[in-house]
Amino acid sequence: MQNINPTNSRNRRALFYLSLLGLPLTIGACIALASIVLLTQLPVLGTFNTLGIICLALFALVALIVGPIYVYRGMTLAKDNQLAYEVGEALAQFMGGDPRYKYIRNVSRRNLGYIDAVLVGPPGALVFRIVDYSGLWRNERTEWKTLNPKNGKLGPSRTNPTRECARDVYALRKYLAKRKLDKVPVYGIVVFHDGSNVTLQAAGPVIPVTKTHRMYEVMSRDYLKNERINTSAIDATVDAIIDG
Repeated sequence: MQNINPTNSRNRRALFYLSLLGLPLTIGACIALASIVLLTQLPVLGTFNTLGIICLALFALVALIVGPIYVYRGMTLAKDNQLAYEVGEALAQFMGGDPRYKYIRNVSRRNLGYIDAVLVGPPGALVFRIVDYSGLWRNERTEWKTLNPKNGKLGPSRTNPTRECARDVYALRKYLAKRKLDKVPVYGIVVFHDGSNVTLQAAGPVIPVTKTHRMYEVMSRDYLKNERINTSAIDATVDAIIDG
């Protein structure tokens, strides 16, 4: 099994945010502001177009807000997901050296969004939602509860790893379908990193829930039970996720 970080895809995404969106908008805002100053202080033939000034001002305002945001996004786009990397290394110990399996972490693409990791192999694609929460967490079908340390009672959690994973599964299915890979089955799994101090409980989970050291056992109940796609479909799926 290969543990892959799609750096080329990430670099292209950073370039898109930084060079194609952020910098042009920021520069355009500066040009618009300079134009406003020139038009108001040095009006052509003694007059200036009020509507034009207003439009330039609105553009400059929006561009000055949005442009730096895209610049910041491009410069700070995550280079890797350390939790996903560690889970991939642990998974490789279970999966062995089977080259047909590709574990792609830190997936970030337009029209797909961000996914912690995707395992692609003969059984299909498996979407990972990886968290490092601590405390007591209980999953009841699609809902999650956590222990409130103040009163010692279980209450609804602020985050829902199951729904987050389901969202990623649906997004990947749609993404692959657009690339004529709709026959590739897509599954999901929620993994609590072993490094966190967590007590995990589950009652009829809709999406499998596990800690890192029990991943292979849980995956064997569903995802790993059958080989569903051939080598060409595996390669096409990996290419679609990494390169688009």
